[in-house]
Amino acid sequence: MKAKTVVTVLQIAIFLTSCAPGVTAVPPTSSLTELSSSTAQFKVDATESTTSDWNTYTSELFLVLLKYPAYWEINNEGNAAYSGKDGFFQLSASSMSGLTAKEMCENNVQINNSGKVNDYGTNPVIEILQVDNQPACLVSPSDDQPQYKRGLSSLVVEYPELEDGRTRLLFFSADKNHIHDFISILRFVR
Repeated sequence: MKAKTVVTVLQIAIFLTSCAPGVTAVPPTSSLTELSSSTAQFKVDATESTTSDWNTYTSELFLVLLKYPAYWEINNEGNAAYSGKDGFFQLSASSMSGLTAKEMCENNVQINNSGKVNDYGTNPVIEILQVDNQPACLVSPSDDQPQYKRGLSSLVVEYPELEDGRTRLLFFSADKNHIHDFISILRFVR
């Protein structure tokens, strides 16, 4: 009788989990490689279960808080960057351009398509977003992006406050397998 009750409770838990928005059930036999390739094909919102074992990163310089995989390591060369064998993120900011987030993404794609650089492949996609209630946009690579770019995707977010009437932009680069997780958990420190 006890075993039947445990099985019933597990079946109910599995059913409820499969009905929850933003939750993806992954069979226990899945390897990290399988999970990464499935994440690359589907837009998946970050959930507490996805990021629960991630470390918290807070930057006083960039005024942001986010989480990243615990096994990634900091790269002290250049801007704030963390990376591991399955991905990376890097932060920078600027108030010099005078462009909105959308205009900056469009400019990045125009430069990419001019042939001067090939950061995103031949057919990158711009997605207009809100990140922590701020205007943002994401440039996602096409399938023919050079492999050495490691799935580079670029997020541009307008900071909550304007500096002397100028828009300050946060530039967040990450691999395409993690970028949507980062987007859903990125917060400005106010």
